[in-house]
Amino acid sequence: MIERLRVAVVDDHSMLRAGVIRALMLDDMIEVVGEGASAADAIELARVHRPDLILLDISMPGDGIEAARTISDLPASPQIVMLTASENDDAVTRALEAGAVGYLLKGINAPDLINAVKTVKTDGSFISPNLALRLLSNRIRAEARPFSTLSESEERTLRLIAAGLTNREISDRLAVTEKTVKFHVGNILKKLNVRNRVEAALLAKQEWGEA
Repeated sequence: MIERLRVAVVDDHSMLRAGVIRALMLDDMIEVVGEGASAADAIELARVHRPDLILLDISMPGDGIEAARTISDLPASPQIVMLTASENDDAVTRALEAGAVGYLLKGINAPDLINAVKTVKTDGSFISPNLALRLLSNRIRAEARPFSTLSESEERTLRLIAAGLTNREISDRLAVTEKTVKFHVGNILKKLNVRNRVEAALLAKQEWGEA
């Protein structure tokens, strides 16, 4: 017997969430096992109901991307798909880095939503075609200009690294946690393809001409 795909849906807009659930239930092979409205709900659903796949909004209480990061670290974590209104490239990248394997835009019709969910289950990933094309184009451009791939937060962090500040000093200056600073530093090293913060600082000074 073919097992049904067990899905959880988390979005703080109740009407939209209800619409997504109704759309998924049009397919007999999909079972909605839970719903929620916040990052805390998403984590609890993942732990208690152990769905095969969880649909998360980005802009919800507690932050959907942070929820994705926590869920992806759980034992036997579900596949994570973001269902959001945000087409921002940085949001897409952060979601994928947090463990999401799919990225869909709100407003997707029922047949396409069902197809996307099933594709994630069988193929392991799915991104809305228009977004995928744009990300590919941006990646090609970024290979020639790596600094253009930095988010605003990452650029602010790198400028302070180049000025000689420690992670603690950067966290105080930007009013964020040291954990957040370390996360940004890791992304900076990866995007600039350097081994450490000293090399990153040298590249920054060459790029921006800062002392």
